[in-house]
Amino acid sequence: MTSFTGSFLFLSFTFSFFGLVDPTALKVRITNHALNMLRDEAIAMFQEQVEGKVFEGFQILNCRVSNVRLTGVNVNQAHLSFVENYGFQFVIQNFGFTLHFDTTFNLCLFQLRTAPEFILTGAAANMEVGLVRNQNGGLAADMRTCQTSADQIGFSVTTLLGNLEENARRLAAFFLSNAFCPVFKRLAPFFVNWKLNRIPMVAPLPLDLGINFDYTLTRDIQVTATSLDMTFKGQAYRQPQLPPVVEKVMEPVFKENTMMAYVGVSEFFFNSAAKCLYEAGALTKDLDKKNSKALKAALRVKQFFTQPWNLDKSLKAQVELTEAPTISITQHEGFIFNIRVRVKAIAPETETPVFSVSAVCPGSVRVTIEGNRLTLPSKDINCRIVTSNKVRDFLVVPLNKMMNKEAKEFLSGWFGDGVEIPIPPEINFIQGNVQYEDGYVVVGGSLSSTPAGRQKLAEMGRNPGR
Repeated sequence: MTSFTGSFLFLSFTFSFFGLVDPTALKVRITNHALNMLRDEAIAMFQEQVEGKVFEGFQILNCRVSNVRLTGVNVNQAHLSFVENYGFQFVIQNFGFTLHFDTTFNLCLFQLRTAPEFILTGAAANMEVGLVRNQNGGLAADMRTCQTSADQIGFSVTTLLGNLEENARRLAAFFLSNAFCPVFKRLAPFFVNWKLNRIPMVAPLPLDLGINFDYTLTRDIQVTATSLDMTFKGQAYRQPQLPPVVEKVMEPVFKENTMMAYVGVSEFFFNSAAKCLYEAGALTKDLDKKNSKALKAALRVKQFFTQPWNLDKSLKAQVELTEAPTISITQHEGFIFNIRVRVKAIAPETETPVFSVSAVCPGSVRVTIEGNRLTLPSKDINCRIVTSNKVRDFLVVPLNKMMNKEAKEFLSGWFGDGVEIPIPPEINFIQGNVQYEDGYVVVGGSLSSTPAGRQKLAEMGRNPGR
């Protein structure tokens, strides 16, 4: 009986454990419409990382080649495409460069040292770079294929002793086949991973409250012939606590590939942040510095109906939420923001509440993404204090106006400066259309390279150890 009970508990724990799945509240899709832009990025990276790089030396028969370096690297034809279930294929059909190197010929009785250089054209390369989810839930890159070809190579000799054209051709082919790829298979993943490491896996909420968004990947990268999808947790949590376990999240779904990129955001993304803000006590605000005569009069009128015996006491007002705000996204209504707030009048001498009124504040909000930041500018907030008759409705009009203003300030305080989303800072997302669905929103747009990102990449090429 004891053995049976133990086995049952073990199975129950095992199945409940496997039933827990990380939420996917944020997704990013890159489509084949972005491949030309990404190809230009790859070409620039290829040129910057190969230019001036010192390659390892090698031996051909009795000739030792050392201090190999390339200058004047140019790419005339290149193509970038998706590789299903892996990543990208980068094919260079025609690139040229000036090859500099030192040679040492071991002859019978002496050594002959020269420093020739020659200009090559018509070289080709085929590389495949994959994206994977690493052990920490972040993005990482590897290169499974690097092949070069010198079949169509042409060159002009600038300094070379004697008529050694065939030997020079053989040496160039040997370099491309045996020295170039081993070095570039280390270089390419290094620089791709440098860019990937700049994608935030943890992004703080602008307010200094120790609230972060967890952007770890929830599954492996999905690559088809026309798109690449990345799924991120997108869950807010308060440090040092870990993100709580969630049973179910409405995961964004991409339905088209007509634009360069798409960002899908679940309503869970926003609700987890609102819950953390509420629990952190960030949504309570003292209003004792308010100078509005109408507001002060409204508070006194309210006090007259509730505690007329305290009219001689000074008051200060405080706005606080009575529960965590809720955010819903629907296909027909878009982005709906709902909060329940309360204005509380307090006697400063005793810090005891004198009275309070409650209000419901539904509102409409726009979702915008610029660069790599998501913002929520408020479009319309309409707070309404709940009263029992028309006379009180009239008396609380000043409070309603104050509530609307404070609710908008609350909202702009949460996302006013924007929240980072997992896009490399060197890539600029330019928002296009916004599609609302039940439970999530999808923002489509274009991608471009930022000048600062291009400059930073060039600096990394000159200082790879940084």
